[in-house]
Amino acid sequence: MVADSGLGKKRVIVAVLLLAWVLAGLFYGGFILASFLALFVFIGTREFVEIARNRGMNPPFYFTVGAAFALLGIASLKEYSLLFGTFVFFAVAAFLIILFRGVKARVNDLAITMLALVYTGVFPLHMLMIRDFDARSFSVFGYEFNIGIGLVIMMFLTVAACDIGAFYSGKFFGKHALWKEVSPKKTKEGSIGGTVAGILVSVIVGCIIGLNIVISLMTGILVSLFAQLGDLVESMIKREAGIKDSGTLFPGHGGVLDRSDSYIITVVAAYYYFKYFVVNNIFATFSFTI
Repeated sequence: MVADSGLGKKRVIVAVLLLAWVLAGLFYGGFILASFLALFVFIGTREFVEIARNRGMNPPFYFTVGAAFALLGIASLKEYSLLFGTFVFFAVAAFLIILFRGVKARVNDLAITMLALVYTGVFPLHMLMIRDFDARSFSVFGYEFNIGIGLVIMMFLTVAACDIGAFYSGKFFGKHALWKEVSPKKTKEGSIGGTVAGILVSVIVGCIIGLNIVISLMTGILVSLFAQLGDLVESMIKREAGIKDSGTLFPGHGGVLDRSDSYIITVVAAYYYFKYFVVNNIFATFSFTI
């Protein structure tokens, strides 16, 4: 029990420190955020490639991380219209690189290369895209901020609350497995506790940045759901590879992918939700009041 308590404390400490680092990057943007994402892309891609090699596949690491860096550079320059064409270029290049391995060319290597590029390269770019939303601003302590900053911080705090809430709810109340075949240790009680925590934080942040209660509630539900799905996706990947953690970089957390699994898919879902339901305001013709 003492060991478990110590591990839990390490998890929370690491989570708080990482969250502070990320929030600083999101708040200041620019080089700080780009450099953070570049570090994530490099380490995350390396971990993903090692996972694949553990199953006998051989994706080209330097090509994959180079392609991810190119996409990150384009996104950092806000040239979003070039992203799709650049991705297609590297997709074709991946086909050719694997093809020219000759007798060693394998479809599995091509498939895992593309998956690595999408999972650790394309998905994280949506963080920059959310932050760049500037349809309107909100005020905190007399300072004006673009709505994108508020939305991306809202997403991160909601995921963090969901993660911590699920951990402690599962630890103290967990009895029923959530999805035993994919992740035996996750429980329904933990999932409920994480969702409640995520919704609560989402509503609080939503009030601060000027969102109505319905949008804030929907954000909390959506983000908490995808945060847990993202966690399960990485559990599935690790189970297939026969490993416990993607790496050993963070005490109590494993590797970069272990720590960020709740965010990688969530940021994509959050981007399209924010784009259509907050920035473009599909609900503009309706009136919601608290």
